[in-house]
Amino acid sequence: MAILVIFALNYLILAAVIQPFLKYESPIPNLYDFINVFVVTALLQLGDALMRPLHFLSWLWEPRLAGWIALGTLISIASGCFYKVRQLSGGGSAVAELLGGRRVDSNLSNLDEQRLRDVITEMAIASSLPVPDIYVLDNERGINSFAAGHTHDDVAIGITRGGLVLLTRDELQGVIAHEFSHILNGDTRFNMRLMALDHGLFWPTMLGRTLLREAAESIEPDDSIADEARTAVRLPFIPVALFFLLLGLPGLPLVRWIKSAICREREWLADAAAVQFTRNPAGIEGALKKIGGLLKQGRLDTPQAETASHLYFANSAFDAWFEFMSTHPPLTKRILAIDPLFDGQFQHIKSPPRPEIEQAAEFDRVYQESLRRAQDKAKARNALE
Repeated sequence: MAILVIFALNYLILAAVIQPFLKYESPIPNLYDFINVFVVTALLQLGDALMRPLHFLSWLWEPRLAGWIALGTLISIASGCFYKVRQLSGGGSAVAELLGGRRVDSNLSNLDEQRLRDVITEMAIASSLPVPDIYVLDNERGINSFAAGHTHDDVAIGITRGGLVLLTRDELQGVIAHEFSHILNGDTRFNMRLMALDHGLFWPTMLGRTLLREAAESIEPDDSIADEARTAVRLPFIPVALFFLLLGLPGLPLVRWIKSAICREREWLADAAAVQFTRNPAGIEGALKKIGGLLKQGRLDTPQAETASHLYFANSAFDAWFEFMSTHPPLTKRILAIDPLFDGQFQHIKSPPRPEIEQAAEFDRVYQESLRRAQDKAKARNALE
């Protein structure tokens, strides 16, 4: 159904652009006349479409053009699916690295990462599963996590830096137990297949967004495409990006609807299983409350967030305008299912600093510490002399 709808909408978009030139009988001598013909014909057909929609559709219909667009749509979707299947052949680790994850080593000096490994090891023992690969999304300040993999042996669990830093041990355990429920119930294997299918339907939009964002890094609130330092790089890509965004526009609501229809019930089950595994409802409840109180909530900055949105613990983007298109149930309803006395109010949680700010602060701290030790040694040497 989604493929048929995408074909129909793509035909309307492309035929409205192509047909004026196919049916224009006189030759077009230069670019100026070409633009004039396009603009005038587009305005005339727009008025015809509003006044006589059936006549406009009959004017647009051309069997040969429809055949070529149908073939192009099928090749585009099949190519996107095949590309994603090959890309995800490495299992959960491939997904984690696609999202910008960093693998956590077994020998740790970071206490937060050591706590994360301990919690995941405990849940693996409790569920009789092998310990999965562990990843941290260092550039993501929201609170979120995911589990991905084709089999129990190639599963990876990832968590954002915001979740690693802001969650207590009990809350972290509730989130990880939720992910282990997905692994035990076979959701990770099914979600990997769904990820490949959705990529085939959605890849033009992702490519357009990536071109607009210039790279896999997020745009800061004070960035502008008109900045002198960025214009030379960004502006040439804007027309191409807008074309791909327009081409992928029909697939976006369909992809979200498919994910929502399949995944929402699995989230209810995973929440219930997390309470069952940990015997501590306050853990996952506290994590959900912190997500609701954080300005960024569970949103991710990577352009690949949408293609994997059904894998996460919470919504990775802004809540959909229509609830039925959301990949996850609303936070309030998830909390009420655990604690019926919840009043719906979220306490504000301060976001962790940006990674570059945190690194600069750490550099300053190390520098000041080194300077202090050097001054102490100099004072001691002068005292001895």
